[in-house]
Amino acid sequence: MTDQPRYEPRIDDGTLYLERDDHSLEIGSMDHIVELAGGETYTIEYTDKQSAAAWLDTDDENAITFEVREVVGRLPHTPDLVTNLENAPLEETTDDGYPKRTSLFVDLFTEILDSKGNLEA
Repeated sequence: MTDQPRYEPRIDDGTLYLERDDHSLEIGSMDHIVELAGGETYTIEYTDKQSAAAWLDTDDENAITFEVREVVGRLPHTPDLVTNLENAPLEETTDDGYPKRTSLFVDLFTEILDSKGNLEA
């Protein structure tokens, strides 16, 4: 099984892009991403059994809290995820007024973060 090349995030003037080689995809405003993620931080909760893993450094409430801007700026993404995002128009908005591509990115991003909390996945 070969590893697929990943798209690296780049934040330029408050806008997130995913890039690989000569392909760049605009995702949307970091302010919108933070709003859609529920704020500047995102918390993943673990069960007592999950938090007992030696490599997992949870707080006293079995949770890990991330800075959304920091994680979004570091987390690379697969070509499949980028293809899904390309199919969501940046120019069209959701009922809440956010660009569809930005909204889909946050849905996928939080799904990725939340899956970290499920050791059975």
